[in-house]
Amino acid sequence: MFDHSEYISLLKDLEIFFQYATEENLVTSNLKPDELRANIDLKIGNSVSDEDLRSLIQQYLKYSVKTSHPRYFNQLWGGFQKAGFMGDVISSAANTSMYTHEVAPVATLIEKELVQKMGKIAGFENPEGQFTTGGSNGNLMAVVMARHQACERGKQEGLFGQQKMVIFTSAESHYSILKAANITGIGADQVWKVEVDDEGKMDMGNLRRLIQKAREEGSMPMMMVGTAGTTVRGAYDPLEEMADIAREEGLWFHVDGAWGGSALLSSKHRYLLKGVERADSFVWDAHKMMGMSLMCSVLLVREKGKMMSTFSADHSKYLFRDEEASDDLGPSSMHCGRKNDALKLWLAWKSLGDEGWERIIDYFFELAEYAEQIIHEFDQLELVVPRSYTNVCFRFIPKGKDGKDGQDFDAFTSKLRQELLASGHSMVNQAMVEGKEVIRLVICNHSTKKKHVEQFFEEVVRVGEGLNCRYM
Repeated sequence: MFDHSEYISLLKDLEIFFQYATEENLVTSNLKPDELRANIDLKIGNSVSDEDLRSLIQQYLKYSVKTSHPRYFNQLWGGFQKAGFMGDVISSAANTSMYTHEVAPVATLIEKELVQKMGKIAGFENPEGQFTTGGSNGNLMAVVMARHQACERGKQEGLFGQQKMVIFTSAESHYSILKAANITGIGADQVWKVEVDDEGKMDMGNLRRLIQKAREEGSMPMMMVGTAGTTVRGAYDPLEEMADIAREEGLWFHVDGAWGGSALLSSKHRYLLKGVERADSFVWDAHKMMGMSLMCSVLLVREKGKMMSTFSADHSKYLFRDEEASDDLGPSSMHCGRKNDALKLWLAWKSLGDEGWERIIDYFFELAEYAEQIIHEFDQLELVVPRSYTNVCFRFIPKGKDGKDGQDFDAFTSKLRQELLASGHSMVNQAMVEGKEVIRLVICNHSTKKKHVEQFFEEVVRVGEGLNCRYM
């Protein structure tokens, strides 16, 4: 008989991960690949004992980056959410796939409930949608729907000999739009990047000029992509103005809110997405600011039937009996087998309620504002671009021996970030914005408090001043 207790006991080894993820310990061991190979037996082939298996699990957890550590600021996700974690464990134990209601009866109803809830929060009266394997795949599905609207016969005949189609997106939009154009046969060169203003928002005058240019060249403007929370500076494109242009030009209007969509949960900050209710489709990642474990991303579509007409396929009767009448999610999806990612979000929402989510989102904005205040208090630090969301882009200003600013700011910023990473006390990323290398601090970690933000900046200044003495 299969002994579940042995495997349940292995879950106790997760305790080591959370022990290491406390604020007294390091975020990362920052070991190089050769050092990790020396510490972990990576070779596979021969079987090992349960005791050896437990040792391997502990090693994996020990040397992994502690993304639930309160000073993990590196990517657009972090921290730990109890109810969501339990949902992830349960969905893996149940091992449900989401293509048919027959095999996933409760999970299907839960996913549909969340689609309705999140769609209506976005302002869609009667939405459809699905959870996807990440925001990039949600953007891909939106591009396919836009292509289907522009050229329905392309679904069966392909795009050979068809008029070139053009996608318009911000110069600071996510790279997944370029990948989607490549995968769908539209071509990455047909993604036209629109200039942004000083705040990182798409410039509407430039957008109109590019649409006109595409028509003059004989191409077909197909789609506009607005970004709600750009990856580096967290900027929000002017969605309402974009919606006006999309309606005038007959283009599919998609909003990539993978990062910034969660502002909708706050009555104080949802104004940032004004106009999203007029979008044709909208991507929202709950594994980012909402703290769900990866993956937990939803694609919302304003008009029902668009997904089915785009993604349904023949020769699937062995799985789907009556596509139009069934409750199955598979026929209207790009996916077949797909994990139940909705359960963790549903349990978390049950636990927190609408008011709980609002408190969390508002607190992240408060922490980001606090980070700004700290930057202004230090002469050595500079806020490089205005803050729109909870991305805080700053740099340390090195001083030369004569007391004047050092010249090679970009190289200094890279060295500073590497020294911060090497210490393991915190983890933060760097990026290029407006031609400047910056430290990009992201506030979205559910474990982070004000004191952790203070500790981070204290280390930045200490390490920065040490570097300044050595290199200037």
